[in-house]
Amino acid sequence: MVGGSTQLDALANARRPEPPRFQHCPPDQPTHFRPFRNREREIVNRTLRFLDESGFYWGPLTVAQAHALLMMEPVGTFLVRDSSQANHLFSLSVRAESGPVSMRILFEKEHFWFNGACFDCVVKLLEYCVDSTQVKPFRFDCGVSVVFSKPLRKNPILNLKQLCRKNIIGHFGIESVRQLPLVPRLQQYMEEFPFKL
Repeated sequence: MVGGSTQLDALANARRPEPPRFQHCPPDQPTHFRPFRNREREIVNRTLRFLDESGFYWGPLTVAQAHALLMMEPVGTFLVRDSSQANHLFSLSVRAESGPVSMRILFEKEHFWFNGACFDCVVKLLEYCVDSTQVKPFRFDCGVSVVFSKPLRKNPILNLKQLCRKNIIGHFGIESVRQLPLVPRLQQYMEEFPFKL
C-alpha cells in the first residue's frame, strides 16, 4: 500500500499544464457581423434561433447559389441567407416572374427593415411579406414585381410535429395558442417557432 500511495502522491503533485486562457480558433465560416449592443444582440440571437428552426435559412449561400436553387421553383418561393455585404446581416432571395432576385434586409434601430416595413424578427417580417403580397405585389425601383408565397426549406418535408405546429398556429394564431391549457413541453415546442410559415 505504501507504493500505491506514493504513486498517488506523485500524480497529485505532478504539474498539470494549464489550459490556455485564450485560444484563437478561426470560425468555420467568416463572419462579418458588427458588434451589437445588449438589446440588439438579444434580437439577433432570437431571430437566428427562429431562422434555424424555420428550415428556410440557408446561412452563407452566395447570390449565384441562391438563384440556382430558386430557378426551377414557382414564382413567390423565397429563402433567407447571410448577406454577402459586410454592413447587412441577411438577404432575401425570391423567385420573381423574370427569375430569381435578391434584396437585403436592413437591421437598424433594433428592427429588421424591408420595403418600408419593420419588425423585431425576420420571420415576422416574412409573414408580413407573404400576407401583403397576396393582395398586391411589391414593386421595386428597378421595375421588378415580387410576391412572397412559400419558403424554400432545406428539407421540403416537415415532420409530423412541425406540420401540426404550423397548422395549429396558422389556424388559431400564436396568441390564442398561448391561452390553451397545454402541457409545458408542448407550449415550449409551440414557442420554438411561433409562426405560420
